[in-house]
Amino acid sequence: MVGTDNDDATARDARLNRDRAGPDSRRAYSSMAASRNDLDDNDGDATEDEGLISGAGLDENHPSSASYLTRLVAVACLGGLQFGWDTGIASGMLVAIRGDLGHELSEGEQELIVSATTVGAIVGAVVAGRMSDWAGRKKVMIASAVLFLLGSLEQAASQVVRELVLGRVLVGLGVGMASMVVPTYLAEVAPTSVRGRIVGFNSVLITFGQVVAYTIDAALYNVTMGWRWMVLIGGAPAILQMVGLFYLDESPRWLVARGRIVSARRVLQRIYPTATNREVDMEIERIERSMRGTTSQVPEDPDERNGNGSGGGGGGGEDVEGRGSMTRISSVAPQILSTAAPKVKEAKGKLKLLWNEPNNRKALILACGLQFFQQMVGFNSLMYFSGRLLLMAGFTSNPNAAAIGIAVSNCIGTALGMRFVDRIGRRKLLLWATFGTTLSLALLSFSLSMVDVGPTSGTPSATVAASTETAAEGAAGAGAGAWAYLSLIFMIVFTLNYAVGLGILPWLIQSEVFAGPVRGIGAGLASATNWTSNLVISSTFLHLVKAITPAGSFALYALVAAASWYFTWTRLPDMKGVSLSDVQHSFGPSSSSGSGAAGGTATGAAAAYQAVATTEEDDEDDVDGRRR
Repeated sequence: MVGTDNDDATARDARLNRDRAGPDSRRAYSSMAASRNDLDDNDGDATEDEGLISGAGLDENHPSSASYLTRLVAVACLGGLQFGWDTGIASGMLVAIRGDLGHELSEGEQELIVSATTVGAIVGAVVAGRMSDWAGRKKVMIASAVLFLLGSLEQAASQVVRELVLGRVLVGLGVGMASMVVPTYLAEVAPTSVRGRIVGFNSVLITFGQVVAYTIDAALYNVTMGWRWMVLIGGAPAILQMVGLFYLDESPRWLVARGRIVSARRVLQRIYPTATNREVDMEIERIERSMRGTTSQVPEDPDERNGNGSGGGGGGGEDVEGRGSMTRISSVAPQILSTAAPKVKEAKGKLKLLWNEPNNRKALILACGLQFFQQMVGFNSLMYFSGRLLLMAGFTSNPNAAAIGIAVSNCIGTALGMRFVDRIGRRKLLLWATFGTTLSLALLSFSLSMVDVGPTSGTPSATVAASTETAAEGAAGAGAGAWAYLSLIFMIVFTLNYAVGLGILPWLIQSEVFAGPVRGIGAGLASATNWTSNLVISSTFLHLVKAITPAGSFALYALVAAASWYFTWTRLPDMKGVSLSDVQHSFGPSSSSGSGAAGGTATGAAAAYQAVATTEEDDEDDVDGRRR
């Protein structure tokens, strides 16, 4: 027992030195830990260590802190609430603006207002992918909340179309950043057993935001300038999130990747309060192996090495800023200049690793493909233009009131998907839900073909005038016939099936499938695919309806949904119960164990990426030397 105690003391000293040193010392520590495991075999401790490293993680050995995770999830998912609010507000705003911006909105202006947000979101998603790797998940969420608030204020104060479009672009930047970083952050802090439900909760809040937005749309539809209040109220969640984020911890995986081991250990101990220091250290080793190639990319903060860093974020101000604050501020410019070139090389290395390594490439195709189909089945055409569609069908008194049922079914479907995703599995749930989506779109197309729709072009007021010639006043469905109500029912059924599958799972799968070194850039590209596809849908729907009628448009979407089912069947592996560190094994053997041309290509890419990391490490040593 004395020998064991001495070995443990040696290991603790080695761990302390590891935190104060750079990547080379961490590699040395790994060797020391391995030697200690050999010495501990007689006590049976090695089996426990190996389980923590290669198999079970902390979440399989210790319960997580429910209160702590609730706080993390609630604050982060306010980004999802803002996302949903913006989607829901667009539909009601378009039919409520009327002539408040100097004239009735044309078809092109309506599509411009909707697609402006999408353009901003594309840029935001791409920027967030790189920025989240560099600045951290938490800071990207703060930036997204600030942009959403500024965009809401700009929209509410706009007097002409171009000012409204500017506000929509700002909101889009914030929404795009949140759409990429929030699922990634949640996946990195969530225990494996509840990861699907936690990431899915973000989608639930997206749909809840849509329900609230549709309800506000209906309440303010007949209020003078009511649309300005619609967009202004949307700034409230952004304010709440900005305040909450100052007390939110950073992702432990990101902290490990940046060499901030002290903060990473602190966050893991908060998530798993019953875990021992030794078990937390072994979990950090496990994370490092899953993110091999990233821990040497950025110099460790001197304060972090002394255990004083504030990088963990949040925690009610428990972390100390450190005495090096002024030193860091004065050295920012030289650091930026000296690290700009390595950052470019690093990005190129990550892109090569993302595409040339077979499992990374499979993950990229899967994530981008699912995000493409999520948009191209036409769901957001319904969400953005449901008010206009229902006007065409005869719901003239208050189309926003009729549309509430669509938003409610979206929220219910998302909650159901979140509840069953970890029980049924991603693959099976998505296949069944996509089948239902295809069938309901076909039925919606048929029912719309039986409706005597109003004008498919012109301003909303012109549609109302044409549709109310024989309509009674007062009811939400005034002027709507039996086929119109049946169409509304099929819209709700379509939304329910979509929400269970394509609405929630692409974001969850995107947050899981990428390996640590390429997770940020991979998720950014997948999010950009989503928003680019969204742009195609939102900027063409009204013209598509004019060209091939509403029935023809949804028939086309049904064909796309069928293609989505086939893509899922052939590309998506079963990831039920698989830990985040092991998800990539679902795609097959990694390049390191492969052979032939594919293996050679992947190995070359990995070598190139490692060379980038090594070059950057040398550059960082120079920076540290100048700092000292």
